[in-house]
Amino acid sequence: METVNFDGQFEDLLSEPVEEPKHVSTPDDDEEPLLPPQPSDNNPDPDPDPNNTDPDPNTDPDPNNDEEDDLVTSYLKSRGIDPKKIQFENDEGGIDEVDFATLPKEEQLTMLQELSNSDFSDYEKEVVNYIRRSGTDLQGIIQYFQQQAIDNFLKENPDKAPQKVYQIDDYSDDELYIADLASRFPNLSEEELNDRLSNAKINEELFNKEVADLRQTYKAEEDRQAEEARQNEQLQYENLQKALLDAANKFEDIKLDLEDADTASLGIEDEDRQVMLNYLLAQDKDGMSQFDKDLSNPEALIELAWLRTQGRNAISEISQYWKQQLSETRKELSKVKKQLEKFKTEGTQTPPTNNKKTNNKPTTVFDLWG
Repeated sequence: METVNFDGQFEDLLSEPVEEPKHVSTPDDDEEPLLPPQPSDNNPDPDPDPNNTDPDPNTDPDPNNDEEDDLVTSYLKSRGIDPKKIQFENDEGGIDEVDFATLPKEEQLTMLQELSNSDFSDYEKEVVNYIRRSGTDLQGIIQYFQQQAIDNFLKENPDKAPQKVYQIDDYSDDELYIADLASRFPNLSEEELNDRLSNAKINEELFNKEVADLRQTYKAEEDRQAEEARQNEQLQYENLQKALLDAANKFEDIKLDLEDADTASLGIEDEDRQVMLNYLLAQDKDGMSQFDKDLSNPEALIELAWLRTQGRNAISEISQYWKQQLSETRKELSKVKKQLEKFKTEGTQTPPTNNKKTNNKPTTVFDLWG
């Protein structure tokens, strides 16, 4: 009988498991479809769901309303219109809200006629009302049918469904048996382990059952480790969220001049903090935040590095430049003001001209300043 050499080949037997592929969920059979069934010759007026308990769109949505709506109010509500908030575009291009009851009779009649002259079929109206009752949108419809197509395909082709991968399946029955013995009895020699394997295989049926149980045991351990890793990852993410939120709350301002302790600061608003947190944490359908994407973008990384290493200095230098410009401008204005005051005090006396030839032109500010 061939001897199995186990040196070094079982070291990763109980190592971290292969990441489990994402499981594709299958909706329950009794789940309500996203859209009502389309009418056909055999089914001209189908009921989208005989067990549907959603309120009829033609009835008052508030069952506790003791005052029954009049016919016009009920009609407007059935079209998704709040009679108290009819929207009109004003002359400035803005939107005004008015009560339908306050409109002139002619405008009320015109509105009702426009609503009744709909080009939608009965089925299309039912689709719109169904979407409103379901609280979904066009993107929700697309995602629903995409998932439904996947689920139907996997039902018809179960062999195509993602299969859970276990590291233990990489080991043969003999390797698994010896690896398990070596882990439980570390003092056994290689020869003794192979002898135990040979004795176990005398009864092939019993050996197969024993190995099958071992394989399930190790798979359960891999599942446990995978769940523990998932929980740890979730905990780390929650801790990161908390740490970032605390840091954002402490990030109140940016000094405009790093060399001036009394300088003004650029205040950070709550909206700014939310934008930053979304950049770091908000994930797309692939579980990636914009920050995650930027980490793999060399241009974005260089920009982030510049903002981190030189951004504050750049803001400070810009502030210092404009403070200097403002200071010089104020000095010039002060000089002009003094010259004007001197001219007013001396009356009509001609101001100094630095021996320049005078002319009949009126005195200007620049003459006084010069």
